[in-house]
Amino acid sequence: MILNGKDKTMTKYLAALVLGLAAFAVTSEAPAAPLTYTKNAPVIDLPVVTTDYLETFGFGDLSFIFAEGLASGTAQAGDLFVTLTLGFDPVTPAGTELGALTSEDDNGGFLDGDVLTTGFDGDVLQVVFGNLSGTAAPDFGRFALLELTFIDPFPGTNPLVNLVDGVTYDAFATIYSATPIPLPAALPLMGAALGGLVLLRRRR
Repeated sequence: MILNGKDKTMTKYLAALVLGLAAFAVTSEAPAAPLTYTKNAPVIDLPVVTTDYLETFGFGDLSFIFAEGLASGTAQAGDLFVTLTLGFDPVTPAGTELGALTSEDDNGGFLDGDVLTTGFDGDVLQVVFGNLSGTAAPDFGRFALLELTFIDPFPGTNPLVNLVDGVTYDAFATIYSATPIPLPAALPLMGAALGGLVLLRRRR
């Protein structure tokens, strides 16, 4: 089959578009990385966290129960206790996460939310929660970001894939009000693909 000039140009367009979409797919399926959220007040500090990790039928469960917290930037009544449950595929955690954050002070539910996504910044595990409820939810806004720092033992710089079944980890954590940064990491790749299409059109 012999292609004329117009067909060849169209083939080049399609090839550039396929490359751009492939780059986008690779980025969207990449392992967890630092999350693109800004950290704001209010804040809940959890200075002592005892975190348990268990694997059942190939599914990992990371949790801590009733960690004592101290809130700033929002009203806290008496003692505050925070619980995290986080389930995921330990081989490829990204996109498999589920679980919840719950907390209560003397007035009852303080800040609860559903796990939306995870990431890590070096050795710090990051977990974002949405669907927030509780007395502190209006002050936190749409999202809350938990940053969990492991102390002993140290699981390395990609925590979710390096946790060991049956091990208890000592850690500390902070929960922030969080705001997504508008520019996703995939946009520059899509921009490059579109730029390639523009260059091809100019050569025509």
